[in-house]
Amino acid sequence: MIPRALREKYGLTSGTRLEVAESDEGLVLAPLKQARSSSRQAGWRTLRGSAKGTNALKEHLAEHRRETKR
Repeated sequence: MIPRALREKYGLTSGTRLEVAESDEGLVLAPLKQARSSSRQAGWRTLRGSAKGTNALKEHLAEHRRETKR
């Protein structure tokens, strides 16, 4: 486990992926930089289930049907 002070100092959050490298001093951990496309996809993943328990899909489909009839 990485101590809280270090996580806060380096902006490490749950799910941050780390690169592990070996040096003469020991192991070196560094956050992996995400590619733009993967960070965009991760953003969409955070929305998964956000409309659960609502009629959002039914309302969207009904609105779409009304629009196509025009």
